[in-house]
Amino acid sequence: METVEKKSEVKSDDVEGNTESNSERPVDVDADLVARCQAELPGNTAAYYELLQKYESMVYSTCYRMLGDKLEAEEATQDAFLRIFHKITQFEGRSTFKTWMFRIVYNFCMTRRRKLATKREREETVGDELQTRTNEVHREAMGPDMDNSEYVHLALKELRDEDREIITLRFISDLSLEQMTEVLDIKLSATKMRLYRAMEKFKEVYLRHQKVREEALNGS
Repeated sequence: METVEKKSEVKSDDVEGNTESNSERPVDVDADLVARCQAELPGNTAAYYELLQKYESMVYSTCYRMLGDKLEAEEATQDAFLRIFHKITQFEGRSTFKTWMFRIVYNFCMTRRRKLATKREREETVGDELQTRTNEVHREAMGPDMDNSEYVHLALKELRDEDREIITLRFISDLSLEQMTEVLDIKLSATKMRLYRAMEKFKEVYLRHQKVREEALNGS
């Protein structure tokens, strides 16, 4: 009887120990969906889309708060879920799926935020240079001197269509950068970059024509 009682006591202790051990483990409410994803992807995406629908709004809100931009938040959300789609088979359950997922989301947001900071710095530099180039081009080629008009026309003809269009909008149509952005239906930063590059090309071509003119005049 003592042996039976001792065994009974040991079993009871083991059960209590297992109960404590289990209580310390994180409860993953998504375990079944994750298991289905690991067994069924990439052929069957039903379980994956259940996870996506459950967390998409929460992930987007997190990305938006971290990045402060709707478009960037949307792209970060898509990137994160694409990574989850490809990596979920490697999820080992050492944490809950939610914890694992938001670690991916956080890393994507931090990487994207660093890129945005670098991009803003570059855009500010381009903006300053753009203003300088605008003044130079306007002074050298777009002034009231009628003798220049032919060379302006020749230089514009040599440019690519998109370069010629954006310079025409700026200097001939006299649109502001904001107005050009609306006409072209692109971001302001993209408008600035396109105009900057187009003016660099225009200036190169225009000065070449101007040099040819000067050489012809000096030769005569």
